[in-house]
Amino acid sequence: MLFKSMWEPAKTDEEYREKLKQRRNFIPVLAVLGAASIVVSMLLLCFGGEREFVAGLYMGLGCGILAVCIVWFLKLRKLLKDEKKLRVKRLAESDERNIQVALKAHYTAGVLLILTGYMVMLVSGFFSMEVFWTVWALIMLYFALFLTGRFFYEKKM
Repeated sequence: MLFKSMWEPAKTDEEYREKLKQRRNFIPVLAVLGAASIVVSMLLLCFGGEREFVAGLYMGLGCGILAVCIVWFLKLRKLLKDEKKLRVKRLAESDERNIQVALKAHYTAGVLLILTGYMVMLVSGFFSMEVFWTVWALIMLYFALFLTGRFFYEKKM
């Protein structure tokens, strides 16, 4: 329900302003996740031994998430102050063509993700059962989430 209220197209500028404020309130949650990633990275460096690569990956992800949060916050603050830009952004975000393009991109990415996962499962079965079961679990999770989402939206729409 929270995501629906934050991401559905707004009908008026004032409604869109409220949605942007809700999105802005979500930024600290992402920032905490980025900071947690940095903390885990530091713990891995101190106690992880041979896990320098993973520590570096977590550090980069955490710093990237924090940077995105800062940029996103500044953009939203600037947008909330300018009525003209707010209206243009609302109209662009609620444009049916843009919505259809995004839906098509999500659909295509999902299909390609499943096909790639299946190919990785076929090959990894010969070399690493850990990789095989990890990819299998991710594909099953994807389908479970897909079916749950489909059931939910069929009831709501």
